[in-house]
Amino acid sequence: MKKLFALIPLLFSAATFANDSDNIWYNIQVLYNFTSELRQLTQSLRADLTSLQAKVDALPKPIHYSAGDGIEINGSVIQAKVARHFIGEEYRGGIVFYVDESGQHGLIASKRDALDKGISWRNGDSGNKITNAQGDGIGAGETNTRLIISQQTADNQQGTFAALVAANFMVLGDGVTPCKTPVAPDAVCYGDWYLPSAYELQLLYQNLQSNNLSSFAPEFYWSSTEAGVSKAWLVNFSSGEVVSGKKASTLGKVRAVSNF
Repeated sequence: MKKLFALIPLLFSAATFANDSDNIWYNIQVLYNFTSELRQLTQSLRADLTSLQAKVDALPKPIHYSAGDGIEINGSVIQAKVARHFIGEEYRGGIVFYVDESGQHGLIASKRDALDKGISWRNGDSGNKITNAQGDGIGAGETNTRLIISQQTADNQQGTFAALVAANFMVLGDGVTPCKTPVAPDAVCYGDWYLPSAYELQLLYQNLQSNNLSSFAPEFYWSSTEAGVSKAWLVNFSSGEVVSGKKASTLGKVRAVSNF
């Protein structure tokens, strides 16, 4: 830019050179000198522009963000768009019957009973004992189930009972077809089930049965919550009533649940 200002006097000189001298050769020389100066300036400007372009090209490239599935971009903020689960949703081989405040975690009930007929809570004559499976509330059923199986199989490895039936439940992604061991590597088999606590079983009745979101027998279903040495809690799925029944003689239905 400074070089352009330097040429301004020459421009005025060229514009008025006809008045400075009557010697045409002198005027031609002045014009030639001006043209040479202009050519040099043009070359210098071209070199400056080339250098400037090189500096621009060397600048870091701007980051380009591309949003895929589940990603949302608002200006400089990148957020994950996470779908919220809902009661009645078919998910992981079952039906969602409880969702926490985040919408990402909850409980699933199997679509069908783990056994076609009723079964006792205890494992044979030696099963009338305290198993310490007295937890209730959301999530308690999983711990209860482990305690029951541990205590009820300590001296009888052959029998079967409600908690064991629930824990051994396996189903394919359709929620209906049982998995067959060994499971094919390309199949989706869900096997992380347990016998629900009394509270979880009540939620199951309230959120699915009462709203006709799943099918249940109008019978008593076992919970994993112990009521004493010889009794445990059940829920009547024809009325929602919570009652205690004898571990040995009461044949309750089993609906397995899972968490996510």
